[in-house]
Amino acid sequence: MPLFPLTRRLWNALPGRACSGVESASILRILAACAEAGVAAPPMLAAWADSQRPRQAKRVRRIAERLAAGESLERVVDGNLATLLDEHVVAARFGERTGLLPQVVAAAMKREAVLSWRYRVAIGYLAVVLVMFLGVAGFLSLRIVPIYAKIIDEFGMQRPASLELASAMSGFVVLASAMVPLAVAAAVVLLVSRRLRRRCAWPLQAGERASAAMEMLGVAVAAGRPLHEAAGQLAEVQSDRRLARRLARLATHSDEQGPLARLIGRVAAEQFSTLARPSDGGWLLTAVAARRRERCRRRWTLAAELLVPVGVVAMGLLVLVESLAVLGPLQDLVGGLS
Repeated sequence: MPLFPLTRRLWNALPGRACSGVESASILRILAACAEAGVAAPPMLAAWADSQRPRQAKRVRRIAERLAAGESLERVVDGNLATLLDEHVVAARFGERTGLLPQVVAAAMKREAVLSWRYRVAIGYLAVVLVMFLGVAGFLSLRIVPIYAKIIDEFGMQRPASLELASAMSGFVVLASAMVPLAVAAAVVLLVSRRLRRRCAWPLQAGERASAAMEMLGVAVAAGRPLHEAAGQLAEVQSDRRLARRLARLATHSDEQGPLARLIGRVAAEQFSTLARPSDGGWLLTAVAARRRERCRRRWTLAAELLVPVGVVAMGLLVLVESLAVLGPLQDLVGGLS
């Protein structure tokens, strides 16, 4: 969520602005609560839409109207990525198909973001500072450093090492500065285009999607559903084609340990095969999913923690080199004139 109210309003007004995680989770909770209580979901959704921003309220009312017209929940949410997050669409379709919507939604609500908002803000702040820094560094490398090098040559003085290094780096800095407008334009396009944002982030979320699939399988198995049957149903609603193929192989080769081992690991698959009751495998699948999600979280957190200081140190070193390249010859010139 953006930090300031004005920024939030501008963000929500973007043409490609889809639902936020909180908005999507709220819709999913309402659907699950209605399914558990046995009440109609359309009136609840219509009432909740009155408190939402105009674009999201319109989307929610459209869902309520389609449900009131008799369409199934699975059909309504299928491909409706502007109103629900992709993982919530899969959870809603799988829960509707298995009859375990409240349990599947409860498991989905327990998941935490792989990369916390604090690190996302830090990376965004670093990106903004880097864009501004490259503009200033490009100006120094293009206009200031060559002038100082020319002055030093005209006075017959020897260029200091810092000036030589700054001159050698000027081409790279100018090239990076010239790419700033392209980077800003790409960022604007990503902000506006929801589909492009999803496509760019898709390869980075493979581990998170696999963990979510294992959690949903764990819910179904704990409720007494056969693993191969739940895997087949999840494969049919899964948006990740590669993951869907792995689930389909598990459904069609339920008597083999290989497909299950490729999904949850060899050790976990061996433990699953030794369980006295198949329904006891629910906790095992959930535990494996939680361990994989924690592993993804640690990797992303480590990358974010390294990216910010490395970026700051790199900018600091460049500032140091250019400062020495400018101030060093200036000190020598003043000393020579005096």
